[in-house]
Amino acid sequence: MIISIGTIGLDTTRTPFKTVERVLGGAAVYSGLSASFFSKTGLVGVIGKDFPEKYYKTLKEKLDLSGVKVDKQGKTFFYDSTFDYGFTKRQANKTELNVIENFRPKLPETYRKADYVYLANNDPDQNLEALSQVIKPKLTVCDTIEYWILNKKKQVEKMMSCVDVVVLNDDEIRLLTKEPNLIKAAKKVLSLGTDYVVVKKGEHGSLLIFDDVVFPAPGYPMEDVVDPTGAGDSFAGGFLGHISRIGKLNEQTLKEAVIYGNVMGSFAVEDFSVNRFLRLKAEDIEERYQTYRNIVKF
Repeated sequence: MIISIGTIGLDTTRTPFKTVERVLGGAAVYSGLSASFFSKTGLVGVIGKDFPEKYYKTLKEKLDLSGVKVDKQGKTFFYDSTFDYGFTKRQANKTELNVIENFRPKLPETYRKADYVYLANNDPDQNLEALSQVIKPKLTVCDTIEYWILNKKKQVEKMMSCVDVVVLNDDEIRLLTKEPNLIKAAKKVLSLGTDYVVVKKGEHGSLLIFDDVVFPAPGYPMEDVVDPTGAGDSFAGGFLGHISRIGKLNEQTLKEAVIYGNVMGSFAVEDFSVNRFLRLKAEDIEERYQTYRNIVKF
C-alpha cells in the first residue's frame, strides 16, 4: 500500500487563457490519484467545513480516505497562483494554511504498515510526525515547495535526511542549496543523508541522481498544456507507484519509475485540476509509456 501525506486543498489557478476558482487540488490529492493507477493508495490530510461534498466523493471513488480528518470548525487549505504565458513560471498569489496550520496527523492502523510513503508538500514537522508512525516502510519519498523552504528550512532539511528519495523542482533545489548547477545542487541534497534525488524540470523532464549515476529523462512532448498545477506531485505518484508494483528497487526500476513519473505528469497538465485523471485509463498510461520509449530510442 502507498500512503500520500500532505495537503488536500482548493486551488484558484490563473493562466493567460483561463481562470478556474476553488477547484480540487493539493499535493496529496495529485500524488495520491496518480499512484492509485499502480497500487492501492490512501491519503493522510485534513479538510475543512468548506470542502465540497462532490470533491470528497470523487476522492473516495479512487482512494482510501480513512486517513483524512474533517475539521468542521475550520477552512480548507487554499492556494491561489498565476502561470506565465509559457507555463514555465508560477507566481504564488495567496497561500492560506487554514486547517493544516495546527493539524496533528494520526495514522490509521492499516496505514502504519504501509510499504511506500510519500511526504508531499506540507508542513515538514507534520510530515515527520506522520512518518514516525509508519513501521519499517520499504521506500519513503518527500517533496516540498518554496513556502516551506523559506519558512522552515531546517525542518525541511531534517525531513530530507529521513527519507530515501527527495524530489524537487529546479527552482526549489536551487533555492534550498544556493547552488545554480542542478547536479551540484543534487549532490548537496544527497549529503543530507538521502539516497536518491530527482530534479523535476517541467517541460524539460527530470534528472535522477545517486552515487555516480546521472540519468536525464526528457519531458514527454506536449502540444496542449492547460494547467501545470500538480504535475510535480503527479510525477511523484507515478514514480512511487511503479516502484511499488514492481516491488524491488534497482537502477533499472528507478529509471523506469522516472519515465512513468514524467508520463503521469504529462497527463496532469492536459486539464485543470485533477480532471484528466478522472478520465484516464491504465491502458492510456502504458500506451504513452511505450510511445515515450520509442521517442527516446535511437
